[in-house]
Amino acid sequence: MNFIRILFLLIILLFSSGSYASPLENPLMQKGWAALVKDNENEAFRYFWQAHEKAKKDKSTADNAESLLYLGICSYGSSLEKGLQFVTQSLNEYKILEKTNPEKALIGRYKCLQLISTIYSRQKKYDEAMRLSSEVVTELKDKNDKSGTLGLAYNSLGYLHDLKNEKAAAENYYILALNEFEKENNIAYLPTSYCKMGEIASAKNQKEISLDYFKKALTLAETSENKQAQITSMIAMGKWYLKFEGNLLQAENYFNKARIIAASLSDKLFEIKTIEALIELKKKEENFKEVSQLQNEIITIKDSFYSFEREQIVKSLEVQFDVSEKNRKLQLVSAEKEVSKLTNYLLIMLLALLIVVFTILYFFLKRINKRDKQLLKTKEELVNLMEDQKQLKEQQFQNDIEYKESQLSAITIQMLEKNELLDEIKTILNKKEPTSEKEIKKLVSKYTIQDNNWKDFDNYFESVNKNFYTRLKQKYPEISSNDLKICALIKLNLSIKEMASILNISPDSVKTARHRLRKKLQLNTEENLTDFILSV
Repeated sequence: MNFIRILFLLIILLFSSGSYASPLENPLMQKGWAALVKDNENEAFRYFWQAHEKAKKDKSTADNAESLLYLGICSYGSSLEKGLQFVTQSLNEYKILEKTNPEKALIGRYKCLQLISTIYSRQKKYDEAMRLSSEVVTELKDKNDKSGTLGLAYNSLGYLHDLKNEKAAAENYYILALNEFEKENNIAYLPTSYCKMGEIASAKNQKEISLDYFKKALTLAETSENKQAQITSMIAMGKWYLKFEGNLLQAENYFNKARIIAASLSDKLFEIKTIEALIELKKKEENFKEVSQLQNEIITIKDSFYSFEREQIVKSLEVQFDVSEKNRKLQLVSAEKEVSKLTNYLLIMLLALLIVVFTILYFFLKRINKRDKQLLKTKEELVNLMEDQKQLKEQQFQNDIEYKESQLSAITIQMLEKNELLDEIKTILNKKEPTSEKEIKKLVSKYTIQDNNWKDFDNYFESVNKNFYTRLKQKYPEISSNDLKICALIKLNLSIKEMASILNISPDSVKTARHRLRKKLQLNTEENLTDFILSV
């Protein structure tokens, strides 16, 4: 793999804000960024991790997503797997952020995709890397992107097409990347783009154009104090002097300057590249002894580099553990305070709740007791009232019966007295002249008992003896109206003589009527007619 191109991408990602100064507002992230610019990855990782823990505690999705992204940028140089793990977590957080801040979430998502694309390139997953960078380009090419992400995606696609030896497509993407960086004057990205355009021009033997690009790159790198960009630009300048001028001395001068700067960097890949450039130079000088020494130095550096990578991973884990352990202890102390505070709060709340419950219960029981007393009193009054009403009704009913019985008795007596009076008149008339005897007797007989008297009698009798006539007629259909009169007089417990006087017939006729009535009622000889009528 062409390590120089990969290192270009690393430089770009480290300055992913689009400018040399830190774009971050979080103080911990600012300190981490400052440490990362100085190539102090352990210190940078510590600050980014603290920012991550603080964001989780504050429940800030935006800060958490950003801190995870920079943890990925800080980690993937020493551990691709660790970097991929952090950036994947960041991607998930940005997805959550879409609900509250979609614009920031979108920018963060494309930064994550571009970082994943770079990691995939290092893992030689070129197809996946190209797919991700293509997605970033598709989404951002028609938008006013000021984060530099679109330029990074163009650079990645240029590198990936270069690997496939698709020079035309690669050049096109590198030009697009340069245009993006120049449009926003991103001095952090421009040295890398100028170097890449210089290499393309050099491959086309465009001497002056390539030199112009390399000089621009070196000037910007020195102005911005970008050491990695300085190394890349000096190596490019040295190779240009070797190719176009054959000036071995000038080329070696650039390579040695680059090596001095690279020695101060923690990423030893830059030092390896400077030594490889010197090896190429010494081969041209046919100084194979020095070539052998330089190759041994590369082997030594590579061994130390991979050891350093392992140490970086261990240190990274140690930093995570230390920070996590401190946070855990702080959380335990905080949790104990919270538990104690919560316990006191719960006890107070429970006590207050019990007081409220007992107060409510007391007044509730008091109210129920009062209501029960009132209800009992009301029931007693209602019972007394009902009893009074019952007695009043009974008294009224008794008064009605007595009144009706008195009226019935009065009617009966009136009828009896009237008929007795008429009997006396008949007797007196029997002593007078016989000429008018028949006429007077007929007149007296006609008015002996009037229908109105019997109607009044029947009404009072029925009111005292409910449905008496009806029961007799239903049970004995053959009974006549005269028979009913006999029954009513028997019900009043009148004597035969009194009955004969009321009916204006002789006592013998009454006896005969009683005898016929017994037959109709189908009474045996032993049964008493009066008792039977009284029982109906």
